[in-house]
Amino acid sequence: MGYLPKRLVNTNLFTAGGEYLDASTGQPYEGAYHENFNGEAFTGKDQYDPNSKPLIRNPRTGGQSSQVLPSSQNRKYAALNPNNQDLYRYGADPSPMVPILTGDDYKRGRILRYFARKRNQTPTLIIEIDQEMFDDISKRGGKYNYTTWAVFNLYWKITGPLYDSRDRNGVLVSGIVDTNRRIVDKANEAFRGIKQYLTNLIEYSVKPDLELVSNLYATRGQLTVKLDNSAYEGYYHVMADGTIMDGATHTQSTGKTLLAGDVLIQSQISTLVKDALSKLGAI
Repeated sequence: MGYLPKRLVNTNLFTAGGEYLDASTGQPYEGAYHENFNGEAFTGKDQYDPNSKPLIRNPRTGGQSSQVLPSSQNRKYAALNPNNQDLYRYGADPSPMVPILTGDDYKRGRILRYFARKRNQTPTLIIEIDQEMFDDISKRGGKYNYTTWAVFNLYWKITGPLYDSRDRNGVLVSGIVDTNRRIVDKANEAFRGIKQYLTNLIEYSVKPDLELVSNLYATRGQLTVKLDNSAYEGYYHVMADGTIMDGATHTQSTGKTLLAGDVLIQSQISTLVKDALSKLGAI
């Protein structure tokens, strides 16, 4: 397995059995494991375990464990409350979901996102879920295990300028990054760990509509106008999808799309875009 940064690996997990099978033997696996960003699971507490083996989800259980995590706290609870252990042993875990946005969502400019955090697990495990799972756990409906999962929701801005700004009349316009940062900071007070989960503050925004790098200046020979291939000299800005446009900012643009005049300036602009997106957590 190739190198993966720590931020892309969920380490120090534990399965009590029934959830995974050893990929090489097909036998149920119980013990420490870690999971990559793409859902692949391996034995061992982290990716540095020299004896790590790949795991596959148990098709008989749908990848769900049927037992309580064997923490000391849960063992004490079991001893004191033997009649309530079915709440821990049974009930499906919620599955990670990806929101599907519609045109109406972009007209509204925001979406409501739902999350679940597994109790008594270190490091914190947070997944994004759908409204049906959120409602069931919130109302203790019984389809999903509300004893081992806590849920939370928040609004997420997806349209507008990148940062807070003022229009030509001086009216404040809320930016995507600044708004979502405020939302996440506030949410983290009640739902610890969500700040580390929501690092991409422009997630689900329409990147071609976002002004990413502003107030750049091109000397003659660096850029050309796409429409007629004429030379361009002056201020320009770059959108989040890499489109180069005239004007120091998007509001100052006359709508001209520009092209890099040589490989060097194209490389410089690509680096600026990549660095800016990286700072936002978008890559």
